[in-house]
Amino acid sequence: MKQLITFLTYGLFLMLLFSCGNTKRMGATKTRLGIIKENQLKETSEVNAIALKGEKKYEEQKIDSNIYIRLQIKMNALKKTMDSAILETAKMESLLAEKKNFKSGTYKKLILPKLELLEGFNAAQNQRMQVYMMLQDGLDISSYTLFDLAAFFGPGIYSIPEDKVEFARTSFSPLVDSIIEFSNKYKNLPRAATLVILGFADGAGYADGTPINDTLLIKLEKTSATKQELNGKLSELRAEELIQLLTGEFVRKNSSILNMENLQVEYLGRGKGEQYPLNKITDYKEDDERRRVVLCYWAVLPK
Repeated sequence: MKQLITFLTYGLFLMLLFSCGNTKRMGATKTRLGIIKENQLKETSEVNAIALKGEKKYEEQKIDSNIYIRLQIKMNALKKTMDSAILETAKMESLLAEKKNFKSGTYKKLILPKLELLEGFNAAQNQRMQVYMMLQDGLDISSYTLFDLAAFFGPGIYSIPEDKVEFARTSFSPLVDSIIEFSNKYKNLPRAATLVILGFADGAGYADGTPINDTLLIKLEKTSATKQELNGKLSELRAEELIQLLTGEFVRKNSSILNMENLQVEYLGRGKGEQYPLNKITDYKEDDERRRVVLCYWAVLPK
């Protein structure tokens, strides 16, 4: 009888010991998970803030649609990553409801690997914050540069005359310098620079048989075209001309780009024809020099 009581007492002691161990592991897991959730909340707020800022900049016409699409792709990928981590955290929280999950064997096989995976993701937050900082910084300075085409092109001309090439290069040089300066600031991140050149034209037309009319028809591969089609092609050709100039400037300044192997440069030229360049101007006229412009947008985004 005495031996039985001793055995039962020992068994009860073991049960209490194991129960205490389960409770301790559960409490520690809850604390660690709380830290993870707090960091995820901060990071999610950062991602959402960047997305909202990008939307506002686009509405203000300070980001071109091509750049905005690239930004959205990046933001969707970041959100997907965060959503996945948050989902795993929620699964871990559901495991906290069952004390049996914190028995030594189950804890080591089920709880601990998931917890360590989440903490590993949490530990990499500093690296992701560099990406967020780059996105925030880029959005803060994002805008457009307007160039008056009359400074480079004569009426109905889409090639920069020889005597204006140096002037055009000097005019665009600060734009290239700004892109390189921003890129160098985040030289350790893989990044992609996008330059968008949008060419515009006024609503004036060209008489049949004139050299520019015939040239534009050849470029359009048509025997006849509307005034809108002709101006659309003219604005496209001017955008392409300026892209060649910008490309040459980047090549000329390659030596000042840090970690060039981590930088991808993309040039996009678009002819907007007779579309109005700026929404905030509401009194454009048909033959209006304010419509004979080029808008340059640029962004350097993490890849």
